[in-house]
Amino acid sequence: MSQIEKNPLAFFHEEPISDRDYTMAEAVAEAKRCLNCRVPQCRNSCPIENEIPQFIHELAQGNFGAAAEYIYHRSDFPALCGRICPRETQCEGACVLGKKGKHIEIGKLERFVADLVLDNHILDDVPSKKCNGTVAIVGSGPAGMAAAQDLARMDYDVTIFESSTQPGGTLTYGIPTFRLHKEYVLREVERMEQLGVTIRYETKVGRDISLDKLAEDFDAVFIAVGTMEGWKLGVENDHLSGVIDAAQFLYQVEQVQLGEEQLSRLPVKPGDTVLVVGAGNVAIDAARTALRLKAKVKIVYRRGEKNMKCLPSEYMEAKEEGIQFQFYSAPRAVVGTDHVEGLRIEKQKILDDGTMVPTGEFEIVPADKIIAAIGNRPEMDIIQAFGAEATEDGYIESRNIPYGMTSRRGIFAAGDVVHKPKTVVLAMREGKRTAAGIDEYIRAKHMMEEVNKG
Repeated sequence: MSQIEKNPLAFFHEEPISDRDYTMAEAVAEAKRCLNCRVPQCRNSCPIENEIPQFIHELAQGNFGAAAEYIYHRSDFPALCGRICPRETQCEGACVLGKKGKHIEIGKLERFVADLVLDNHILDDVPSKKCNGTVAIVGSGPAGMAAAQDLARMDYDVTIFESSTQPGGTLTYGIPTFRLHKEYVLREVERMEQLGVTIRYETKVGRDISLDKLAEDFDAVFIAVGTMEGWKLGVENDHLSGVIDAAQFLYQVEQVQLGEEQLSRLPVKPGDTVLVVGAGNVAIDAARTALRLKAKVKIVYRRGEKNMKCLPSEYMEAKEEGIQFQFYSAPRAVVGTDHVEGLRIEKQKILDDGTMVPTGEFEIVPADKIIAAIGNRPEMDIIQAFGAEATEDGYIESRNIPYGMTSRRGIFAAGDVVHKPKTVVLAMREGKRTAAGIDEYIRAKHMMEEVNKG
């Protein structure tokens, strides 16, 4: 496995102010503020129903081991989730103290406990006995990593097939380093490997090895490849040189930080005027990354500020860094002959009933580069290689019994490739659920094999 450099490019790697760690005294003091509500809205707003009040109560008492057990009961990666979960729209946004003043810093407390666990080898797992069967996992993103850990703990022999040189999927290639340091991802991967999980890098299923071969060699196969193909702008001239896919752009930037690509080969250059189309978290990530490449950056969005899909905190940080926003501007055409020269937009307005309508007023916004950040979908060649039934828009279909199995017996799928791109914690949850479905399937399979022998 190639290792991430210890000194990545400095202008990508600054420590976010919000990421400053608590001291032990600060963590205990913050935990003591918790009201330990009888009906904990924080837990009700967590996608995995993390046992938030319980772990905070134990932390307030100084019982770090007990706090860790509560956190790891439902979450495989609290050190990551505590840093990148959209807490303001989930647990922290539901905290009753937030309505009267300052919510409990649940994410910082979560990662404080998780860091203690990982740095001091608390709750270390016993390596897998690898005696219950073999499982191949395609992709090492959040869903694949979560399933791998759970299956290894159930004593399965697990092998992950990863097409890139590094693990983590979107954790590594989709989230900029200035939001999530890759050392945290590697730390989780090392813990997973200590369980006995094997990772085969630069091995793409469908190119280097067939799905049929995996199905032949393993008791079950789990497809967890994510979504890396971006939607095009869908306007005239969107094929011009200088129109860039946001996910691919973030991927290339990470390659530069890994030393696998040259900085000069990035599509955004110092001094470029860059327009980012979209208003989700990926759009904000791409815009802030372009800014760090010394470009002048503006986000163009067809709706208004209150309709943005990104987190409010991400929006505020982008504005503070100097990124401009142009709302109610719907893209109509890319302007240019051989290369991008601008974006033709049509101004929109909102009627009294909330309906958004075009005004017939057009404007050309100058640009050297346009980054499309309007969503991602699975790569169609990958879906075709798997041969499982898919929806019209290219997502793999799966069933609930056993959980996660596709139309092909013994082939499972979950995460973004099934449920569309959402959040890391939801991908992790689906990975855990699918691991349970795989366990159920293999046990039944082995039982039938024994019956047939008799």
